This record gives sequence, structure tokens and C-alpha cells, in this order.
Amino acid sequence: MPKKVMDPAREESFARFCAETLQDKLAEEVTVLAVRDLSSIADYFIIATANSQPHLKALASHLERQARDQFAVRPLAVDGEPASEWVLLDFGAVLVHLMSEETRRRYDLERLWADAPRLTLSATGR
Repeated sequence: MPKKVMDPAREESFARFCAETLQDKLAEEVTVLAVRDLSSIADYFIIATANSQPHLKALASHLERQARDQFAVRPLAVDGEPASEWVLLDFGAVLVHLMSEETRRRYDLERLWADAPRLTLSATGR
């Protein structure tokens, strides 16, 4: 399945929207990595920390709803459960990793993708 589900010109806008939506819902350490030149899987990875399993579930469902309402986009897949401490929302060109603090430290995706440029986000979201 191709990674593109939207016009490439909208991908960065959508990635920023996802990150800001997560910030608005109090996700911690929201990071957007531009992996387009480094990965054939996606163009953007968003990594965010949830402070509990209920928060992880709330972040995932809120982002799904907002992406549908604001961009008419639904995830191609949602993998993981809040109990696993890692939920992945696959929007094609944008992959959103929602993790507990411990899981984020363990897998350290930022180090794994250290060569990827980071998008600057506002400190408060929208």
C-alpha cells in the first residue's frame, strides 16, 4: 500500500495539525521528525508522550476524531493498545507514535532517527 493518502503539499500541514492537536490535549514532548529523505515508510513521524493509559487512549481517539473532522482523513491502521503503552496511528505519510514515558525512553526513536530534521512547533499548540 502506498504511503500517500493526501496531497503532498498538505502533508506538512497535516503533520503540524496532528502535533498541535496532541499538544492541545496535553501530550508531553511532542516531536515531529521529517523522515521523507530517510524512510520509505512515511514522510513524518510524530512522537508524543502520554502520562497514563487513559491519557494514551484519549490522545489516540481525540486525534482520530480531529483528523476526520478537520482534514477528512482516517488512519489506515491503528496498532497497539493503551495497556501496551504504545499506540501507532498510521495516516499514510504521517505516522503518529503515542507512548508512555518509559516506553519512549526504551525505544528512543529520536536517537534512531537522529538524522531527521525536526519541525519547530509552538510551545502551546494552536
